[in-house]
Amino acid sequence: MWPSHEIIELISPRIPGVCFGQAARSNLGALAARLPGVFSSYYLECRLSAIQEQVDFLACAVVPRDDDSVQQVRAALRPAPRDLACTPAWQFARNAARRWVGSTFEWSSRVPFLWLEFDHLNTRPVASQTPSLCVCADHEYLNECVPSAPWDHRSSYEGCLDFVRPATPPEFEGLFSADNRRAMAACFQRLPPGGRIIYVSFMVAREPATIKLYGAIPKAHLVSYLDSLGWTGPFDLLQQVARTFCTPETADDTVYFDLSLEREILPHTAITFSQLQLDRPKGADPRRAALLRLLEAEGLCAPDKGEALRNWPGSDREIHPAGSTQARIYRWLDVKITIHAEQGIGAKGYLGFAPVLSMF
Repeated sequence: MWPSHEIIELISPRIPGVCFGQAARSNLGALAARLPGVFSSYYLECRLSAIQEQVDFLACAVVPRDDDSVQQVRAALRPAPRDLACTPAWQFARNAARRWVGSTFEWSSRVPFLWLEFDHLNTRPVASQTPSLCVCADHEYLNECVPSAPWDHRSSYEGCLDFVRPATPPEFEGLFSADNRRAMAACFQRLPPGGRIIYVSFMVAREPATIKLYGAIPKAHLVSYLDSLGWTGPFDLLQQVARTFCTPETADDTVYFDLSLEREILPHTAITFSQLQLDRPKGADPRRAALLRLLEAEGLCAPDKGEALRNWPGSDREIHPAGSTQARIYRWLDVKITIHAEQGIGAKGYLGFAPVLSMF
């Protein structure tokens, strides 16, 4: 694990200015310098239309695989920067992370990733940044989404709550209201065969705080699944997006989707074009050239942003001046199309990057 601020310094020259302005870059560096040294991969999130400039930042910690790594993570979580540790959201994130590497909670071994998400990196002062917490509820997520046994939705749902709830400050107890738990349980229980909930995100940095679910489902079942949940969003827009953008050149037969809960399932969703789809022979387009062309043609992506995103994927071998470790920093691209009852259709780019220790 390299310190986050070193990775950000190395990747910064490659971050496209058309998507991430100077304020976002400056705040990113300042925020990374304050993060504990437990993260191994990252996303920069940008809106793709010409008139939207919001930038968000996500950082991922991977479950430690040996005792030395566990001790490293515990040590990194011990100090608490004064300007970042005093809010309930930071307390929530630290409590969950400490529970994750604790020795008494068996289900933590079923959580391969924890993510922190920071919103409005371009406009919000670093001292005011607070994280939302994203918990991976699918321990076989990277196993090509092919389960070794029928997926136990009840165990995943109850285990996620058992993991997170004891870490939750009183300020966020409303996330676990009876209405939220009922809606969340339905999202797990009504999945068809082949469907999974991958991440449960507790969006405590937003007002109001919501729960967001990220899942995967066979494309043929998406509409009937949402209908079974009583989703009140725009089915016409959802089907339009699926027809226009989920093509053999851009995706496979699995749809990766978002749902948000605030006492009920909210009337918006999103379709994400995941890295796992690039493992399929028909979807081998790591630059997302076909998808970005479609988004540009529909007016959802500014051409200069589309060009910047197409040039993002790749890798470079790096040595940070402050250290002797050599690594290859890999860069990849995900895209999300949002469907909202009032706002219509939008698009976001997720510029991923991670260092991998390498001599070559």
